[in-house]
Amino acid sequence: MKKEKIYISGAIAHHDLEDRKVAFALCAAYCRFCGYEPVNPFDNGVDQSEDWRVHMKADMKMLLECDAICMMDGWEQSKGCKLELDVASSCGLTVYYESGVRTIQER
Repeated sequence: MKKEKIYISGAIAHHDLEDRKVAFALCAAYCRFCGYEPVNPFDNGVDQSEDWRVHMKADMKMLLECDAICMMDGWEQSKGCKLELDVASSCGLTVYYESGVRTIQER
């Protein structure tokens, strides 16, 4: 049986990059534990030095190939996360939250 893909959405800009990589990796591990195939935007193939818009284009392509999205805590402060949530919701992806409204555990 093919695992559903889940896109990990979390704030990156204006944060320590190494700390965010660890947080995303931990979220990916949790998603994998819950039975999903995690899709991590840090794996978008774009060099970290590239402009935010270049990253968003690559991230959106990855997002649109997913079945669900996981909104990491603190997503509300991120312009990119808000865009990802809007696209995911508009395209019918299941929306999960790291904590709060609907968690992956409730699946």
